[in-house]
Amino acid sequence: MRTYIETKRLILRDWKDEDIALYQNMNANPEVRRYFPDLLSYKATENTIKKMQQIIDQYGIGLFAVELKATKSFIGMVGLNYIPESSEINISDKSVYEIGWRIDKTVWGNGLATEAAEAVLEYAKAQGIQEVYSFTAEINKPSRRVMEKLEMNHIRNFIHPNVVQDEKLADHVLYHKYL
Repeated sequence: MRTYIETKRLILRDWKDEDIALYQNMNANPEVRRYFPDLLSYKATENTIKKMQQIIDQYGIGLFAVELKATKSFIGMVGLNYIPESSEINISDKSVYEIGWRIDKTVWGNGLATEAAEAVLEYAKAQGIQEVYSFTAEINKPSRRVMEKLEMNHIRNFIHPNVVQDEKLADHVLYHKYL
């Protein structure tokens, strides 16, 4: 297991098998997933983790597992997701990196998503990545606050093609930052 990034309070690392059940608990929590169109099953969570780890293995960057240094407890994920130019999510006319996070409800309000995301941006810049995007449902004020703390700029709104059936979640905001 590799550690990619350390901050004052966090370790961003490879995914472990024991993370699956913990991450699935987050993905099955309606409050954690309130800005997503659905909850995820254990199998869907397991498949997502496998994909995230494959990307990390291949590129050395991706959506990392996050744990608290003090307790070694898993608290979520933060990192970069690669969005190809051909994606149905029309962010840009080229392939881009999206920074994203999902942190367990038990540690919300402590600045951990921002701390991890700032470290990911530094890591990404060292890897030669020159810009990042982030997006969320317009009503997701907590994630928007993190984007603003990261000094990302709101560039436009868009309708997310994968959530058009849920009117309150379909309207998304897109943020951008040069590194």
